[in-house]
Amino acid sequence: MNPSAWISQHAHTLTPGSVIDIAAGSGRHAFLFADLGFQVTAVDINPEVAAMYSDTSIAFENLDLEGSQWPLCGQQFDVVLVSNYLYRPHLPALIQLVAPEGHLLYETFGLGNERYGKPSNPNFLLKQHELASALGSQFLILDERFEAVTDPTPAVRAGIFARRLK
Repeated sequence: MNPSAWISQHAHTLTPGSVIDIAAGSGRHAFLFADLGFQVTAVDINPEVAAMYSDTSIAFENLDLEGSQWPLCGQQFDVVLVSNYLYRPHLPALIQLVAPEGHLLYETFGLGNERYGKPSNPNFLLKQHELASALGSQFLILDERFEAVTDPTPAVRAGIFARRLK
C-alpha cells in the first residue's frame, strides 16, 4: 500500500530529525520518512511485522499502546506520525511525545465513515476538530482536514498537521 498522499505532502515539508510512527503496521509511512532522511522508530503491537523492518535503518518496537500503562513515557520526537489509529484514553500521552517545535502529523477516519464501511465504531472515528481541541494552545495548526474522499477508497478522512510551540 502506498503512503497517504496527505501525509506524504506534509512529510516533504519537514526537516529530517527523529520520527515515531505509531501503530506503524507494514511501515508504508515509516519507509517514506526513512527515505527522506529521518531517524524512524516504528511501533506496532503485531510482532509479525518486525521482519519487515530487519535490515533497514528503521528501529522497530513491539509495544501495546492500549494497555493501562503508556509504554513511551518520557520520550519525545521531532515528528509524531499516526495513520489509521485512534485510542482516545492515551491521546494526551501521545501528544506529549511531540518535542518542543516538533510536529504532529495525524490522519485517520472521521465520524461519518460508517456510511462507507469500516471502521464504523464511533470509538475509532474522529469528530470534526477533535484533535485541534485536544492540542489546545500549545500547538499551531498548520493544516486540518475532515472530508469525504474517494481515493484510494470512499471514506471520511480526518487529520491534523500541527507544530508544538516552544
